Amino acid sequence: MERVVSIKRRLIFVPVMAALLLSGWWLSEFNFNDIAPIENVEIEGEFEKIAHDDFRDEVVAVIDGGYFALDLGAIKTTLMALPWVDDVSVRRQWPSSLHIKVTEKRAVAYWNDDAMISDRGEVFKPAVISDNRALPRLKGPKGLHNKMWQFLLAANKDFSAMGFEVVELNLNDRRAWSLQFLVKDAADNVELKLGRDHAENRLARFVRVFSNIEALNLKNIETIDLRYPNGFAMREKNNNASKNALVGEA
Repeated sequence: MERVVSIKRRLIFVPVMAALLLSGWWLSEFNFNDIAPIENVEIEGEFEKIAHDDFRDEVVAVIDGGYFALDLGAIKTTLMALPWVDDVSVRRQWPSSLHIKVTEKRAVAYWNDDAMISDRGEVFKPAVISDNRALPRLKGPKGLHNKMWQFLLAANKDFSAMGFEVVELNLNDRRAWSLQFLVKDAADNVELKLGRDHAENRLARFVRVFSNIEALNLKNIETIDLRYPNGFAMREKNNNASKNALVGEA
């Protein structure tokens, strides 16, 4: 009886092993890329700066494999590296489609001469930067764009109430601040020099003083220098003379 059982087990064992070996060979030789190749790419999103057709070409270029073999993570990483792309979601859609949802970056300011700042506070460098956008310009040392953006937001909050608009903010290598603002109906900007130390206090002084001078016409003023402990100096356009004023302690 024992011998019969042993023979049956051997008879079962041989075909099972053969089946496993054959299936292993089949899997190693089978190319999953040939199963359900991607035939359609669906792209969803509102585009202003991203060219839809160029983006589709980027997607097609990174598709490597059929429906089951696609590396969605690799596709997302490649697309996220494109300058104007803020976020991307990538998913398969049965039976042979790839669905991609794109969120485009929203620029809020120019950064130096070759980059922009997004509403997330990220610096990015588009291949082409248009100069005709109504955005403020920030110029400063690398890595300080967020600090400068926060300074600009605080300044514009007060300036807008006065009818002014900050159009450029500068922070030089010595960490001295200056800005340019636009006066209503004026053709040129007015430069405001704040210096290195106590820039926030000097800016607050400017707001306090000029908010109370309703009749003062700044359209003919070129520069206002607040780098004085007890006052400021104003220089008129096309005039070397300065007008000084005392306004109390900074």
